[in-house]
Amino acid sequence: MDYALPACVSAAIAWVGLVREFAGKGRLLGSWASSGLTLLVLAMMAAVAAGAVALLPHAASIPPVIAGAATGATALPRRKQEETAQPYVKFMTLGIALVRERLVQRVHLDACTWSDRFLHGIETSTQLRVFVHDLKLYLLERHPLAADTKTINAIYADAEKAIDAALDVQTSIDEACREGEVTWQRDPTTEELIARRQAFGTALAQCGHLLHFAYARGRRSQNEELRALRAKATSNDAFHSPGLPPQRHWYDRWLARGR
Repeated sequence: MDYALPACVSAAIAWVGLVREFAGKGRLLGSWASSGLTLLVLAMMAAVAAGAVALLPHAASIPPVIAGAATGATALPRRKQEETAQPYVKFMTLGIALVRERLVQRVHLDACTWSDRFLHGIETSTQLRVFVHDLKLYLLERHPLAADTKTINAIYADAEKAIDAALDVQTSIDEACREGEVTWQRDPTTEELIARRQAFGTALAQCGHLLHFAYARGRRSQNEELRALRAKATSNDAFHSPGLPPQRHWYDRWLARGR
């Protein structure tokens, strides 16, 4: 009990520090890799707390809980000037700083991977434009703070420019393939296919930044709503007005009156 209590306190405080540090940056438990690194950091902090209690018998007058709290507090976010610490300082923390750096990289990679996979169902620039516009409205409604609104609008502006460029490339290639003939057109050349693919890839990357914001600032429960926006943009009915309702005949009205 003398070792378990400070270890638990240290791990709990370390968890609070990690949650605070990664708030708005990503999800600590976004993948198996990030979850494993998070648990490793907590386990290392707990081990340091237990070791501190075991190696400091001469400080018996200090309650073990205080020792656990002191070691757990080292997981709290540091100031910017401390981010340029020398490599030997990282090893003095028994490798905890190195694992934390790896966790930062893994959380960012998880967000990028999720964004790329989410955009797999979008195949045209037109679909991308519809989805990104709906995504912008979705995020603005749920993040009303001035700083978030500014960030969302800035990312959307860059994405819109990239989509416009991709549409311009697609239009120019289509016009070149027709060569003035309406009933016949040639296939795009290899260079034209590469140019179209590059322009669309750039547009996807810019739109991925907006998805990255939604992933980092949102919750897992919102994934279904984002999928609904994607399904709406890729639906065949997204660019067609609904058909007119069927016309009723005079005998339909007579039959309805009889009922």
